Amino acid sequence: MTSKPKIIIIYESYHHHNTEKVAHILAQRLQADLYKPSKIKPAQLLNYDSIGIGTGIYFSKPHHKIHSFLDKLPLLSNKKSFLFTTSGNINTRYIQGVVQKIISKMGGKGLKVIDSFSIKGWDTFGPLRLVGGINRGHPDLKDLYNAELFANKLLNEL
Repeated sequence: MTSKPKIIIIYESYHHHNTEKVAHILAQRLQADLYKPSKIKPAQLLNYDSIGIGTGIYFSKPHHKIHSFLDKLPLLSNKKSFLFTTSGNINTRYIQGVVQKIISKMGGKGLKVIDSFSIKGWDTFGPLRLVGGINRGHPDLKDLYNAELFANKLLNEL
């Protein structure tokens, strides 16, 4: 009998807490510890089998706290990982490009990214605020259900 992997999720969520909503769904289903990057030291990740990273996408980049956290990671060879993102921009090519950059950065730290998940989130940043934003109401129940399906898939791979 194999033991349950020890999983941690590091996330940063801003504005409407879109990423935080997804982080809580994933943490509950995966029975994972859940931290913001300011609350954990990168070296502590050595105590985990699998590492999840969650971030909103801001002007084609992860949240600056996630970006900085990834920069500070030690080499984490043989650690499985996953990525989840939320974004106001739902253009598939845009999201895939940003996700690939983050996955590449994670891989450079020795993490083996087994899967990623992206959904739209309510975005009222900058001039979007003047028109009430885009994707109001997201992530919605369907988005959160899809996050749970993603977690179920991860359970078989972590």
